[in-house]
Amino acid sequence: MGYSTPTLERENRNQVAATSVTRSAERRIAGSAGIVMASVMLSRLLGFLREWSIAHQVGSNASTDAYYAAFTLPDFLNYLVAGASLSVIFIPVFTKYVTEGREDEGWRVFSTVTTFMTLLLISVVTIGEIYATRLVNVISPGFTPEAKAQVVFLTRLMLPAQICFVMGSILSAVQYAKQQFLIPSLATVIYNLFIILGGWMLASRVGITGFAVGVLVGAILGNGALQIYGAVRAGAKFRPNLNLRHPGFIMFLKMAVPIMLALSLTFTDDWVMRWFGSYLQPASITWLSYGKTLMRVPLTVMGQAVGVASFPLLAQLYSQKKFDDLNRILNSSVKGLLLMVIPVSALTIAQSSTVVFFVFAHTRLHGGDFQATATALALFSIGMFAWGGQYIFSRGFYATHNTWTPALVGTLMTLVNLPLYWVLVHRYQYRGLALASSCGIVLYMVVLFVLLNRHTHNRQAGGVILFFAKISLASGVAGIACYWLTNWFQARVQWHFRPVALLLLVLVSAVGLVITIALAKLMGVSELDAYLGRLVGRKPASSAVPLGPSA
Repeated sequence: MGYSTPTLERENRNQVAATSVTRSAERRIAGSAGIVMASVMLSRLLGFLREWSIAHQVGSNASTDAYYAAFTLPDFLNYLVAGASLSVIFIPVFTKYVTEGREDEGWRVFSTVTTFMTLLLISVVTIGEIYATRLVNVISPGFTPEAKAQVVFLTRLMLPAQICFVMGSILSAVQYAKQQFLIPSLATVIYNLFIILGGWMLASRVGITGFAVGVLVGAILGNGALQIYGAVRAGAKFRPNLNLRHPGFIMFLKMAVPIMLALSLTFTDDWVMRWFGSYLQPASITWLSYGKTLMRVPLTVMGQAVGVASFPLLAQLYSQKKFDDLNRILNSSVKGLLLMVIPVSALTIAQSSTVVFFVFAHTRLHGGDFQATATALALFSIGMFAWGGQYIFSRGFYATHNTWTPALVGTLMTLVNLPLYWVLVHRYQYRGLALASSCGIVLYMVVLFVLLNRHTHNRQAGGVILFFAKISLASGVAGIACYWLTNWFQARVQWHFRPVALLLLVLVSAVGLVITIALAKLMGVSELDAYLGRLVGRKPASSAVPLGPSA
């Protein structure tokens, strides 16, 4: 039996309304992502300068290895209390009360969480300060006694910064929930700026310690004082209390405990590499740190912007039980991320030697450091899309109040990947660690993708897979062409001058992007036209608009 005209009209209206909701949501996310992307881009540029400053002032040696190893214990304590994830944990809790029209109750939960986490962090940091020597012997067993002593000193200096990071994460959460993204996004800008200042002002007198002083000051000002101002500006209401039986706090705790107990690959990756790296030749940890930092620059600019901007809306849609809209936003977010990250990943792999020379020219690094860092960068960049993808998929689970799945999967992937670290590091040294990192994160992302689509009953997941395959093929062909073109130029041109290296990067990247776009069009990637239309200011004809910065 056919549908009646009123029924068809009603279904058409529902479809139009759903499309309108998706478009409106995408515009909101795109606008917010633009704000976040601009601040993250500035932060990443400062991150470039931060790593360059370390290379310029100190170089690549046992002292820099000790500096990077000193982050392991602070990072672990931060992870132990779910500090890095508090914003994504608290947003769904707070959003639930706002959606239900009980915002005052939400602020009471905010006060309880803030009071509890402050006391917990002070206790944890104090324990870390007392037992730093013993803990460093565990996390950096391969270092010499002199290097271990330096790691202990730098660790104790930077540990108090974790209090600011954790509290800043909670204060950022209420700003995100209020759709205020600017001030939270400036935290890393201030943080990186003061690391740079600390290094340039103090390194000539105290060496690498100057950068550690910058870490502490940057955390206090950027993640502490600035976020207090932002939260007050967002209307935060705080009254110290420890009402640990409040349903909102219990909900928060249920979401936080899995992350506290888990050992997710996204956090343990750096720890494992530093542990193995302490047994390798001096500067191995530094090469890996430089390479991974360079890989993270485009990743955080694009992936973090999309993930941060979309998460509050995903939490809101789940609270409103608009599951179809939630899946549309997830699919659009992932496609937008892949469209930006995969071509950049291919170009980075093809031009890793040029990129590293351009960034670290005129520093204390020598020829072997350039080559080692370039190799690490290329191997890390293989997993660039997976780092961005897992960021969105894990937040998809968090938005639906499910933190157990990412925690359990992350822990399992860490355990599964440990033998791979061991095998590859023994065979390929530092190169094996970078390769194991990429293999592990790709596997983690794939498992999260499958489980999230089952969890949200996403019927359009096949379209995302097909989109990924097409963009990967186009980018892969372009990457091979750019690799050949780079080698051709480097064999014929004196490119070891920064202006020439920059020109080479621009020319080869332009060729690679043209090839990628042409092949994507040939394969019928319709989202590409919509995205390019947004960049030049044209209104896209399709509703399937990938996310990105508005014109």
